[in-house]
Amino acid sequence: MIQFETLKYKNFLSTGNVFTEVNFQETPTTLVVGQNGAGKSTMLDALSFALFGKPHRKISKNQLINSINGKGTVVEVEFSVGNKRFKIVRSIKPNAFEVWLDGNMLNKNSHVKDYQALLEKNILKLNHKSFHQIVVLGSSSFIPFMQLTSQQRRGVIEDLLDINMFSLMNMILKEKVSKLKDEITQNGNDINLINSKINAQKKYLRDIASVNEQFRKEKQEMISKTQEDIRTLNDKNIECPNPIKMENGNYKYFWIQY
Repeated sequence: MIQFETLKYKNFLSTGNVFTEVNFQETPTTLVVGQNGAGKSTMLDALSFALFGKPHRKISKNQLINSINGKGTVVEVEFSVGNKRFKIVRSIKPNAFEVWLDGNMLNKNSHVKDYQALLEKNILKLNHKSFHQIVVLGSSSFIPFMQLTSQQRRGVIEDLLDINMFSLMNMILKEKVSKLKDEITQNGNDINLINSKINAQKKYLRDIASVNEQFRKEKQEMISKTQEDIRTLNDKNIECPNPIKMENGNYKYFWIQY
């Protein structure tokens, strides 16, 4: 559970070049009251900006800089989670983003977006949307729970119960399902291609068999015709013996059998 300790900001919106500091440890409960324009919303914007890099209200980053000084916007917030004490420092002109743990700044070799993700997932355990819905219930930005999208409602509940792991598991499973669907589609295309090849081979074999059958019939007809010719010639040979003149001048008759 997050226990906020102090909040400091300067050159932030209408505040000047001297830190405005709010100490949340003076009493068990802190109540901030004031007339319109006294700076109540500014305090919430500063807290939101320190934690998430964006204000509580719909204000652009450039509008957060004090319009008179035009630079040196700094917000610092200190809080504890269990027995660990954290300090977050953000500034504009110059831009800076630092996360300190027990007096030591955490490694900032990664990109700002990755650094912010580390802060939200591993330390705060909530994102900017959940901050609006759970921590700050302002009429200007609060949206009733049932009017949120299903994904936003899921995110709020997971942040509240610290069960973000299920969304991560769901995302991984969706990616696996999508990959399996692609593989199934590819396998279906491969099966259709193989079936087309099989059908083409079957047709080729049928054509070859048809050609061979026709060729066999033609050769069988030629054989039958040749055999018929042989029988005809044999019959003629029997009827007409062929004389052969011998050396002594005589003739000898014989029949040629086909």
